[in-house]
Amino acid sequence: MLGAVVKRLVVVGVSLSLVSCSVYESNPRTVKGAGYGAAGGAAAGAAIGAIVGGGKGAGEGAAIGAVVGLLGGGLVGNYLDNQAKEMEAVLGEQDRLRREQERLDVAMSSDVLFSSGSANLYPGGRDKLRQFAGVLNRYPRTNIQIVGHTDSRGSEQSNNELSQRRAKAVADELTAAGVSASRISTRGVGASQPVATDDTPEGRAQNRRVEIIVEPDQGLRNEQGSGSGGSGGGGGGYQEPR
Repeated sequence: MLGAVVKRLVVVGVSLSLVSCSVYESNPRTVKGAGYGAAGGAAAGAAIGAIVGGGKGAGEGAAIGAVVGLLGGGLVGNYLDNQAKEMEAVLGEQDRLRREQERLDVAMSSDVLFSSGSANLYPGGRDKLRQFAGVLNRYPRTNIQIVGHTDSRGSEQSNNELSQRRAKAVADELTAAGVSASRISTRGVGASQPVATDDTPEGRAQNRRVEIIVEPDQGLRNEQGSGSGGSGGGGGGYQEPR
């Protein structure tokens, strides 16, 4: 009887894997999540099967665990992907969203969010963050790390302080819009992590950013594992922001 169940589960797992492969190009995050879930489920299933049924049970346990893990990993992947789709509707052309193995990495342009050289949010920046908070509130099973970045102009100390103040300002706006403060951590790294050259105005603009990193909370991770679910001018001329 158990052998027949295992065979059916293996067939389901293979079918799901084939379907996942067919959508890889359009939705790689989900496929990766499912793959990692299957691997973890197989390992856990093998261990349980060995305990319950001896060495012979390990193979059956691995087969069952792989399928359960596949389902769990795919569900977690969908949770993150659906959240990313809603985030994309809020973000502007200057912003960037990347999907990585176990997280979403959002980079918002500081030039759009803040007054030059300060941590004071523009009204439009507040509106964007409140919309973004709405997405975070609809997906509460994630933790949020906010990291402030600057370009290399100015002293290291002033850049570090500015980046930290900007990260905190973003966090304060999100919590004011209902995001639980317990989900949020902040830090400022100044100009230490550039993503472009600081030799051009365009490159410096890319480096002035606030990153919002969204990752599954521990409960969601546990469920996945178990398978349950230019220079500035003077005299009033153009001055590049910082």
